[in-house]
Amino acid sequence: MRNLYLTIILSLGFNCAFSQNVDSLLNSLNTIKTDSQKVSIIVNKVIQPFKEAGNFEKAIKYYNIAKTYCRSDKKAQINLAIEYVSILIAQENYVLANDSISKIMVQTIKIKNITGQGNCLRTKALIKLNTGEYEKAAELYYEALKAWKETGNMKNIAIGYSDLGMINYYLHYYDKAALYWEKTIEINEIENEKSKAAANLGNISLAYIELKNFYKAEIALKKAIAIDEELNQPVALANAYTNYCKLEYHKKNLVKAIEYNNKAIEYFSKNIDAGRLSNAYANGAELARSIKKYDEALGYINKAFEYETQRENKSNLSTIYLNRAAILFDIGKNKEAYEDILKHIEIKDSVFNEETQLTIAELEKKYELSEKEKENQILNEKLKVNEVESSRQQITIFLIGVILLIVAIVVFVLIRQNRQKNKINLELGEKNSIIEEKNKLVEAQHKDITDSIKYAERIQHAILPPDKFVKAILPNSFVYFEPKDILSGDFYWIEETANHIFIAVADCTGHGVPGALISIINYNLLNKAVLEKNLSDPADILNAVNGWLTQALHQSFNEDTVKDGMDVTLLAINKKKKEVMFAGAMNSIYVVSDSVLSEYNGNKFPVGAFIEDKPQNFTSQKVALKANDIVYLFTDGFADQFGGSNGKKLKYKFMKEILVSISALPVDEQKTKIHDAFQTWKGDYEQVDDVCLIGVKVS
Repeated sequence: MRNLYLTIILSLGFNCAFSQNVDSLLNSLNTIKTDSQKVSIIVNKVIQPFKEAGNFEKAIKYYNIAKTYCRSDKKAQINLAIEYVSILIAQENYVLANDSISKIMVQTIKIKNITGQGNCLRTKALIKLNTGEYEKAAELYYEALKAWKETGNMKNIAIGYSDLGMINYYLHYYDKAALYWEKTIEINEIENEKSKAAANLGNISLAYIELKNFYKAEIALKKAIAIDEELNQPVALANAYTNYCKLEYHKKNLVKAIEYNNKAIEYFSKNIDAGRLSNAYANGAELARSIKKYDEALGYINKAFEYETQRENKSNLSTIYLNRAAILFDIGKNKEAYEDILKHIEIKDSVFNEETQLTIAELEKKYELSEKEKENQILNEKLKVNEVESSRQQITIFLIGVILLIVAIVVFVLIRQNRQKNKINLELGEKNSIIEEKNKLVEAQHKDITDSIKYAERIQHAILPPDKFVKAILPNSFVYFEPKDILSGDFYWIEETANHIFIAVADCTGHGVPGALISIINYNLLNKAVLEKNLSDPADILNAVNGWLTQALHQSFNEDTVKDGMDVTLLAINKKKKEVMFAGAMNSIYVVSDSVLSEYNGNKFPVGAFIEDKPQNFTSQKVALKANDIVYLFTDGFADQFGGSNGKKLKYKFMKEILVSISALPVDEQKTKIHDAFQTWKGDYEQVDDVCLIGVKVS
């Protein structure tokens, strides 16, 4: 399940219980003896809760108050400075955060603060984690643990092991993740840190789920839930039940998965966490849809939408629109589904533009910081040179002065040449870094778009009749389906009612994403015509679909408009009368009888029109068939393919010859021969269009 999320400890181990009365808490500081304890209370009880709630203005306000208590305590200053860096990370200001933590690291080395060095390394790792550099983050987490082991502080060592469990989970090294979390839990129990033990039991259950060790996962979750109930931790309980939901989902117990997801929603509701509630309801929608409870799925996804609109996470909102579109398609609400898909695409484009602008702004800020540092270095060098020249004027011995002057000139020239060389190398390095980061951005956005397209592929494949369904209705048949891209504008549709079997092969406008969107709409309209309106004549079905599609798309004519619609062949087989009726839009069917091919032509206009067009009606015709005859329905992708020795189109004439030559073979062999013929003709040429061809032999 895509929306289930991981419960992982990312804090520096502070207690995040939020005080309801900040002023009262600050007043109570007068009773605390040491400044370091006062700083610790402000950080744990005030700064961190405001930071985690996203109230950065107040977090920084109380950070400045805390600074007044640690002017003489170097270690307290360092710990507080690290907390400020964590605020920068929460604000996603990674450039300034990295610069600040590097300076703090220098101070910890000077005063030999090993614990502080470990905290700095861990904070650097967190920056790398947030910027997607998992391998580098893992190296830094190892270094942090190494530093903490020198101090012998078991609570910090436990945090180090937990971090390594988390990063190995992200890197899909689930066995290593489980090993590190086992070590963490062992220390948590020795140190009597029950809350952290429960959280890490939840973490380790996720690793066991990925390793298919469901028995150990369930034991870990039962222990976590028992501790969370003892400590009365509703959010932690919600996280545990979310993991339980994922466990049951992987065990294929979808009803149980829904039950645990509802428990997670119940506990999340106690804290009114919009983000987590949105995720939980989205999980519920996907689970309900999996067991075809579409009304429940729609209720869940609408609740997810309600909570997501309280936040500013456009990426999540875009995903919810796409998920809701899939459910709306399932229940035949095609117009609303189409509108949600358009909103999904609109938000995706908006997110892409915003993320691009933010990244460019961050790169510019990084460059500006670098330039300021260079200006300061140049100014310092000039001051040093002036001091040297001033001291030379006071030298009384002429010979020594001349020698020093010559040496100074030589050194100055060498330094200047070296500086110029370093400057050029630094500028080149910065430019290369900017180019590399832009490339990473493009790659990340490309992956996001590809993931969305692959998800859309799942939706499209889910509506196509599976092989078992086709063989159950038409045992003596085959389907050859070869999309050009991940998504297809071609589709096939097979449906059975009490008296009829219907077969359609369609080619929608375009291929890829546009074609796939139109194909899903047309597929659902064919279902509506047959299953809801009980139409059985092919012409009546196409006329109905034509009207609904024209109304749904509401297309108006202008010179640049490409008419959205489909070319289609449609057969209706009357099971009682043993009659076959045919209607087509722009496409034909072939019937091969005793190695003789006959062609039945459809109407010369497509399904789908401009609203200004004069309505045109499709016509049906009876197809004469006898035992062992075979009917072929197809789109134009096979005949239009370029290839052969001269790089020309295959054309319908050659296609007919191929079909006649294989018509006497068993249907499964025919499919193999058609695939081989197409691939041989195509050779190294690019596939130009989607290909769909169905053969049905008369018994």
